[in-house]
Amino acid sequence: MRNKQTYISHSPEETFILGKNLATTLQGGEILAMSDDLGVGKTVFVQGLASGLGVKAKVNSPTFTIMKLYPAKKGKIKQLCHIDAYRLSSGRELLDIGANDYLGREDVVSAIEWAEKVRTAWEDYSVITIKITSISENERKIEIKKEIS
Repeated sequence: MRNKQTYISHSPEETFILGKNLATTLQGGEILAMSDDLGVGKTVFVQGLASGLGVKAKVNSPTFTIMKLYPAKKGKIKQLCHIDAYRLSSGRELLDIGANDYLGREDVVSAIEWAEKVRTAWEDYSVITIKITSISENERKIEIKKEIS
């Protein structure tokens, strides 16, 4: 993957496919730090990611549970850790619920929605940042950038 890639999605289906395609490039241990406004497609992107990682369960945003684990089947990747940090106010809160057991683990891919709220929990890791910006009702600009700590 190049350092930064920008895509324009014209529908939720295209956002799903972009997430699924990104999954094919992952080896395990990646942290995807996702940011931007409510309703721009972060969960749809994670649903595509999950599909690409061989997750069979229905993936929903863990808004109230904060963190959900899904069995995955892609090479050495055995789990998808899906985190919704919307209700959190610090990285410490995320670590207190046990996220540090999964972040950066070689057999896990972690996707964090609202990642900017819990930056201190993942700032020491190499991450893939995903910024989704609404252009219009259906169009989204999706920027994917690999950042090395």
